[in-house]
Amino acid sequence: MLSDFATGEFGKDYELEIVNGPLANLHSRAIVIIDENGNIVYNEQISEIVDEPNYEAALKAL
Repeated sequence: MLSDFATGEFGKDYELEIVNGPLANLHSRAIVIIDENGNIVYNEQISEIVDEPNYEAALKAL
């Protein structure tokens, strides 16, 4: 688990940044699992920030 509050680079690199509205410059809620080779093995971006991602599916991808 990580946060990129300090720089925001992760959110920008993975296109998670909210660009307008009252939540501008924050990131959408998402799970991105990257393996030891740098490959994305699971990702889920939530359309509504108040909703939770599918944690069970993410854990199965580990």
